[in-house]
Formats: sequence, C-alpha cells, structure tokens
Amino acid sequence: MKLFLHQLLLLALMLIALVFQFQVIWKLESSLLEYGPVAVASLMFVPHGIRSIAIVLSGAKALLPIFVAHLITDLALGLSLVAGVLSGAVSLVAMALPLILINFLSHKRSYEPLAQGNTENLSLFRLVIVVGAISSLANGAISAIRYSTSPLDMVAVKYFVGDMMGVAVVLMILLAAKRPLMALGSKLS
Repeated sequence: MKLFLHQLLLLALMLIALVFQFQVIWKLESSLLEYGPVAVASLMFVPHGIRSIAIVLSGAKALLPIFVAHLITDLALGLSLVAGVLSGAVSLVAMALPLILINFLSHKRSYEPLAQGNTENLSLFRLVIVVGAISSLANGAISAIRYSTSPLDMVAVKYFVGDMMGVAVVLMILLAAKRPLMALGSKLS
C-alpha cells in the first residue's frame, strides 16, 4: 500500500509538471519563438527536474509513474496511443540509464534509490544534476533519431538544454523554499 501511495504521489507531481509545461511554458515559448524543425523540444522542460529528483530519491519506484504520466499527457494532447507509449518508453529508458550507471559505479543493485546506501553521503544536489545530465543526453539522442534524420541535430541540443534548464529551475525553487519548508517541518514536529 505504501508503494502504491508513493507512486500515486509521483504520478500526481509529474502530471502537474507536465500540465504546467504544456499549458504555460510551451504557450509562452510559442508566442515568443518561431516554431521550426526543433519544435518538438522545449527550451525549459520543468518535468525533467521532477523526474531527476524522483529517480534520485525513489529509484526504480519512480519509473512507472514517469511512464504513465507521459502516456496520459500525450493522450490528453490528442496524440495516438503508439506515440504516448513511445514517449513514455523514451522517458523510461532515459531515466533508467543514470540510475543503473550510478548504482553500478557504487556497487549497488541497479534499481536502488541513489539517496540510499553508499551514495547517501553524496550531495543530493549533485546527484540530481548528474542524473539530469545523463538522462537528458540519452533523451536528446533518442529523440534526435526519432524526430530527424541526423542524430547530431539541433533537436538533441535543444532537448539537452531544455531538460537541464528544467532541472535548474526545479532545484532553484527547492533551494529557495528550503528554509520555509524546514521551519514548517519543525513547527509540525
């Protein structure tokens, strides 16, 4: 039951981030920038920050909510079921890659949360940055192949920049909210 609630919370956070992305950020970008062949990627993809933090804190438990959130969002946007499954699968592969690699380097089981075990002494901030960077490179490479003819296209660069800007924005918001959240937590305990 605890795992289900955990995954439900992650799914809700991902859906909120994706709705914000498509209803606010993409509309703002489309009004400011001319759409071209790289319009499949955003210059600031906030959900990637949420995904990166979820992988660091939850490990493999975050993969199903990430997949389902992308599937639901794509279907809500009017894309086909195949496109939604493909989008979810790309996100799943891109987010599993850093989890597996960092755990391999740390001599841990592949799908353990990165915030536990012998990586728990590493800065969570740095882990989120590394997870965000590795997964955005994988996401950009897969998406460049999916959306264009050359893997070294501007699509990959835009995916990398957008994903990393999303990680930076989410981390800045969390850092700015750290003191008030800690104060609230101490009052509640």
